[in-house]
Amino acid sequence: MTSTERLTRCFLEARDDLLRFLTRRVRHAEAEDILQNTWLNLHEQGNDPELWREPRAVLFTTAANLAADDFRREASAEKLFSPGEAPTDTPCPRPDPEARANTIEHLERLSAALEQLPLACRDAFLLNRLEKLTHAQIARRLGVSTKTVQRYIERALEHCLQIAKA
Repeated sequence: MTSTERLTRCFLEARDDLLRFLTRRVRHAEAEDILQNTWLNLHEQGNDPELWREPRAVLFTTAANLAADDFRREASAEKLFSPGEAPTDTPCPRPDPEARANTIEHLERLSAALEQLPLACRDAFLLNRLEKLTHAQIARRLGVSTKTVQRYIERALEHCLQIAKA
């Protein structure tokens, strides 16, 4: 006899008692679902009743745990989706039109400020901020010293801050 056949036999022997046990905790239709899930859960885990000391205890414990899980899921769903209580503090995933307009304005000012910088200064700043290159990497790429790269980045930052404040 296979483990599935042993599980099925054990389950069928205790089925009526399990159903009575569950209907004291949940509605009959839910008890039937939990009962079915009990067998399915044990079968998927590859459990063999021949290895259990107390097969009925395993069945009842599994059924009780699944009933508790079902209860927790329902309680959680009721909390989340209770009628009449719309969540008021849920942030919108997109910014409001005013915030979006402000962001666009800031980006346009930043772009204009960067355009006003000398090319080497702008390149050093963008390589550092956008491509995350170190001062040494930028210096090699631009053919200047690391100190010059540092000055370029400082100059770009100061210029962008002045434009942002204006």
